[in-house]
Amino acid sequence: MSGGGAAAAGGQKGRMRSVLVCYASRYGSTREIAGWIAEELKGAGVIADCLPAGKGVRPAAYDAAVIGSALYMGKWLAEARELVSRERVPLGRMPVAVFSVGYSLKERTLASLQAGEAALSDIRLFISPRDAAFFPGRVDPERMRPADRAILSLAGITGGDFCDADLVRAWARTLPGLLGLLQAEE
Repeated sequence: MSGGGAAAAGGQKGRMRSVLVCYASRYGSTREIAGWIAEELKGAGVIADCLPAGKGVRPAAYDAAVIGSALYMGKWLAEARELVSRERVPLGRMPVAVFSVGYSLKERTLASLQAGEAALSDIRLFISPRDAAFFPGRVDPERMRPADRAILSLAGITGGDFCDADLVRAWARTLPGLLGLLQAEE
């Protein structure tokens, strides 16, 4: 996808608003979900750049951010946690929403959603997201590292695609209003 959205938007009143959709994905379903979010934002007339979490990501160039990560062992992936820690000052100055993706979220029970919320404790040390969403992902043992396959086997987890595009897209459609990206006509 693209990069540098805010630079292209300019700094004048009435310009298109920009949002960074940033993700940490180990096997691809979080990346796919981030892509769906970016598509919905673009459909709402927002400049949305969808980028993997990494050292080169600079949230300060945007009006808002949506940050997501796969959940492994009850935590966000290291690159997403590091991004939030490293960029806490600019992220603290802008509206932010977060999302988590994991197998444990395929059953939307109170316990699974509470576990998803608990996984955000490391993130909430640095930022206060306006909203947090929790989505099931895809489990493809054939694409996984042997250590991850072993964990699945021990836990009795079978593969499958549990992604719910409708759920993701419905949440993404709330983001322009939630993040203050809607502008009144001049």
